[in-house]
This record gives sequence, structure tokens and C-alpha cells, in this order.
Amino acid sequence: MHVYLLEWMPASRNSANNGLAEYARAIADCIEKISDAAPVRKPFLIGHSLGGTLAAISAALAAERLGGLVLLEAPLSFEPQTTGFRDVLVSLVPPTLSATEPFPGSLLSHMSALASPATFVWSRLMDAMLSAADRRALDVHARVERWALDEVPLPGKLVHEIVEWLYRENRFCRGVLKIGEAQLGPSTLAVPMLAVVSMADDVAPLASVKPFIAAMPAADANIVEYPGEVGVCLQHLGVLVGRQAQAQVWPRIISWLSSHS
Repeated sequence: MHVYLLEWMPASRNSANNGLAEYARAIADCIEKISDAAPVRKPFLIGHSLGGTLAAISAALAAERLGGLVLLEAPLSFEPQTTGFRDVLVSLVPPTLSATEPFPGSLLSHMSALASPATFVWSRLMDAMLSAADRRALDVHARVERWALDEVPLPGKLVHEIVEWLYRENRFCRGVLKIGEAQLGPSTLAVPMLAVVSMADDVAPLASVKPFIAAMPAADANIVEYPGEVGVCLQHLGVLVGRQAQAQVWPRIISWLSSHS
């Protein structure tokens, strides 16, 4: 088995005008090159959080090239009142947000904390307290805290289009997201899909995934519910770093991948 990792590079003034279309096409181009290199077996695409949302959009562009899609705590539906995070974020970010300058990672972190202080502030402090008696849990917590300081700037155009097209207008779930000449939505995401949803996360809860899956034509779309756990710092990252996730969730993901290979 070969595993390919797409590296997310910090935005610069040269990449400030890269938006959803550029990112979706870049991922779709990678899918095409990987599938051309090994035509016998179709690759699987896996993405977390915003990376998962972009992976789903790219998969809709290149569905015929993929064996399946795995989404980890990735929101797909952005209806009003779906989550408090969505509603506050939309109210915080003005429609006049610059689409030509890089968007500072520190500002994105502050906006996320304001949109969901329970997720990005209070639960982190509580997790530190609950992890204090468990050396391994405390070590993972500290590593995630350190990772969170690496605040990567994003292209201004990408942030603008994510907030406007996805969070405000819900275009992808409504089936009206235009990427070039393609109009994308649930009906075009015709690949087997597995979505892992954290029940302790306000960024991508069940309500941000179920409506999209319900609108997909393919019957092969499944949801794995992950309860969250202590020692992960940010519950939104729990499926990536948690011991329970590694012991219980990832074997199910691997089994699903094997059954669809």
C-alpha cells in the first residue's frame, strides 16, 4: 500500500488569489496522477476538517478516478443554526473580507475561539486538568497545544469563498457550487464514502454531515460516531491523536478501506 500526503503550504502574496477552484483542481490533479501511476487500483482520498471539505469537493470533480472517500470531522452542510460555530463565524466575518491578501493564521485562530469558545478555549483547559494524572495523555495534549501555535496563513480568496460560498450560502450541499464548468453537490459525489463524526465537536457535528449524505444518490455512505476522549487537547483533532480513536475508530476505517479495495 502506498500513502501520499498533500502538504498544505503557507499562503504568500503569490498564492493569495488561490480559491476553492484552485485548491479543488490541485487535489483532483493529484488524484489523476496517482491513479495513472497505478491504474489497477483506484486510490482513496482521506481528509480532516477543512481538508476533508476540500477533499469532498475534489472527489466530486474526479469521482470516476476514486475508490472511495474518508472524511474525518469534516463539515459538508452549512445551514443556519446547524452549529453555533457556523452562525457566530458568519456573523464575525464581514462580506467585504479582502480576497487579495493572505489571511493571517493567528486571526483565523482568534475568530475560531470567538465562534466557539467552548471548543477552542474552555474544553482545552478542562482537557489539561483531566490529563494531569495521565502522563501519556498530558504529553499528547502538550504536543497538540504546540502544533496549534503553527498558525499557517491561508489565501484571502480561499477564506472569502469558504465563508461566502459554503458557510453563508451552503452551495455545495445545495448542489450549486461551480468549480470551472462543473456544478458540484451531493448528486455528483458518486463515490463510496465513510464519514467519522466526533460527538464532542461543535465544528463538524452530525448536523453538518447528515443532510449532505441524505442527498447523495449512492447508498454506500456511512457515518462512524466517535464519542471524543480525554487527552486530545482539541476534540476536533481527537480522531487523529486519541488513544480510543486509534484503538476503536481506525480499525473500522481500515476495515472499510479493505472492503472497498
